[in-house]
Parts: sequence; structure tokens; C-alpha cells
Amino acid sequence: MCIDCLYLVYAHPYPLLFYIPVSFLSYILNNADIDFDSSTLLSEAIIGAFAGGWGAFLTNPTDIITTRIITQSVEEEDVLDEDGNIISKPPLGVIEMGKKLYKEGGPAAFFVGWQARVGYWAPAISIFLTCYCSVRQAGVQNGWF
Repeated sequence: MCIDCLYLVYAHPYPLLFYIPVSFLSYILNNADIDFDSSTLLSEAIIGAFAGGWGAFLTNPTDIITTRIITQSVEEEDVLDEDGNIISKPPLGVIEMGKKLYKEGGPAAFFVGWQARVGYWAPAISIFLTCYCSVRQAGVQNGWF
């Protein structure tokens, strides 16, 4: 069971990194000492935008590695054996591609394109969370759940 959970976190890190800031911000904003209503649509949209942007930024390295693995050209890496026959190297895996990226561009190579990714996911999660919370509130008020 725990192995399955670890695999889900490895295979799909974005939902986890999105959910943590949403829960954390909601917890902080629901504090009795803070005069802020976190159940309004505007506050849900702001929390969703922050969490979506944060999750997109943190998962950018995994997205870069995945994209490079998918688009790698195996033909460029062919080698010849002692008889002159072409031996294809197997495609690079996650660790090997991460090392290759680091050699090519250092830590900055893992965050190429983060602005576009955050610019896409922040509004998308903002809209999603607002719609989700609207349906949730309507369901609770009307006894659907």
C-alpha cells in the first residue's frame, strides 16, 4: 500500500504539490486571528492561482526531464562494435537524463520555460478550484452530498 502511494507521488507530483499549498493557505486564512473569509469565490480563486503556480514551478524539472526523455533521438547516439555493426544505445532514463541536463546547463536547465508553465497553470487551477468550491458549496447547501 505504501509503495503504491510512493509511486503515485513519483508518477504524478503536481497534484500533491498543488494540494499542500491549498490546504496550508486555507488553514492559515481560517485562523480566528485573521479577518479573512476563505470561502468566497474570489479567495478560492486567489488560493488556487497561488497553489497552481507554486505546483507548476516545483514540478517544472520533472516536466523538463520527461519531455527530454520522450523527444530524445536515439539515432544520434548509435555506436559501432568492433565489426563495424551499428549498436543502438538504449534511451536514457530519468537519472541519466537528469545528469545530462545538469551537465548541459546546470541547475537553470531544469527551470527552462517555468514562466509559461506557471502562466498556464495558475489561472487554470484558479478557475478549477473556484468551480469545484462552487459545486461543493451548492451540494452541501442542497443536500446532494
